[in-house]
Amino acid sequence: MSNEVELRKEVRRRLIELGVNPYPHTLKSKVTPIREVIQSPTPGSYVSVAGRVVGIRRHGALVFFDLVDDGQKIQCSISRGDVDKELFNFFEKFVDLGDYIYVDGSVYYTKKGELTIAVNYIQLLAKALRSPPVKWGHRILDPEVRYRKRYLDIMTNPQVRRIFEIRFKTIEEIRKFMWSKGYMEVETPILQPIYGGAAARPFKTHIWALDTEWYLRISLELYLKRFIVAGFNKVFEIGKNFRNEDIDIEHNPEFTMMESYEAYADYNDIMNLTEELISTVARRVLGTDAVEYPINGETTKVNLSPPYRRISIYEAFREFAGLDVESLSDDRLKEYLDKYSVKIAGGYDRGRAIVKLFDRIVGRNYLMQPTFVIDFPISSSPLAKPHRSRADLAERFELYIGGLELANAYTELNDPEIQASFFREEEVRGARGDLEAHPFDWDFVEALEHGMPPTGGLGLGIDRLVMIYTGVSSIKEVIPFPMVKSKEFE
Repeated sequence: MSNEVELRKEVRRRLIELGVNPYPHTLKSKVTPIREVIQSPTPGSYVSVAGRVVGIRRHGALVFFDLVDDGQKIQCSISRGDVDKELFNFFEKFVDLGDYIYVDGSVYYTKKGELTIAVNYIQLLAKALRSPPVKWGHRILDPEVRYRKRYLDIMTNPQVRRIFEIRFKTIEEIRKFMWSKGYMEVETPILQPIYGGAAARPFKTHIWALDTEWYLRISLELYLKRFIVAGFNKVFEIGKNFRNEDIDIEHNPEFTMMESYEAYADYNDIMNLTEELISTVARRVLGTDAVEYPINGETTKVNLSPPYRRISIYEAFREFAGLDVESLSDDRLKEYLDKYSVKIAGGYDRGRAIVKLFDRIVGRNYLMQPTFVIDFPISSSPLAKPHRSRADLAERFELYIGGLELANAYTELNDPEIQASFFREEEVRGARGDLEAHPFDWDFVEALEHGMPPTGGLGLGIDRLVMIYTGVSSIKEVIPFPMVKSKEFE
């Protein structure tokens, strides 16, 4: 334990001996938010505010200090000649950086024109036993500290706080947008007896009451589709998914998705919905749908205003990589897999090979402006409906912005016989070692046997959307508490 913590614990002990509760239950009186004082300053008015002490500047008998509350900062002053001696001494002896205090006093402007509160009363609200790691407004340089102790990162850096304000406002506005389109927000189970809805390795847990192994969901999809079967025509959910996969600048094992399903719609309708959602939410949250995003070390302007370009996966290969993948032999395609170190678990599959190769050499390198990549090989999409004009393709799209895949969507497969056959193929892949193969979900197939109308579905990555909105290149910057290696308390 540091000497500073020991010294502050001693201050806490002395306060208690003096009959001062360093963690009182209530404030002297109701406070005015610092934000309101700043927005409507009235010199000469008497105000009561509360906040964290983030800066102290001593000038002999005059002390200036800064209070921050709810992201807003205001300067306060206390003068030995203007207040009771005991009050001034109390501040000097017992108030430190990081403490929460209540003050009341008169509003005035300093000679330099800074809005200030001349303090007449102080109440200690919470004694901080550790001081902030850096000055308020400065960045903590150690990324491990920033991510592991995110509360310090937000506490000290208004820019980091702003990222999370945008994140939470984005989620709020997505909800409002979906509600405005007639969607009902529903809930699906996080613990599931059969995981599904995506190609991913799950997290397992044991349910002692049932003595069986269950899984944290990897997707919201299959239970949301059950709502469509049940007769809800428009449903959505914003929730956590869990995939036992890589931890890098684009992936976190716990992440947030919005999934929606609409009866009597197809993937063309969902493309229209998606581009309207992203642009509308951007305008409501940011005030603009033109953002700047770091791409290949340079800041690039990205226009989120519809319409977004739509291009087939084969056309994108030809345009951006100069490859006519559609006409490549399997042997030649395997050579490209080796060249780019792309592995196909569970044995070679042409469709999956094409999709993985696309992500490696096209999607993340060329698709910077919003682009819908459409019409994927059918074998890569076991939950999508076969294309209406080409049996070898699926009616599926992925949305790319800034080289990031933000959304995945289908005209949903609603033929239970075809779905069952696709699940059997997935079982074969699983038996061959593909840990991300989709297990056979008999209950879901049975639900489809009761009839599901034509449906369009969407999966939108909230974390990656916020990356685009805030102009950051690492997903760790937009997840409040990203997964990092555990560290014992010091």
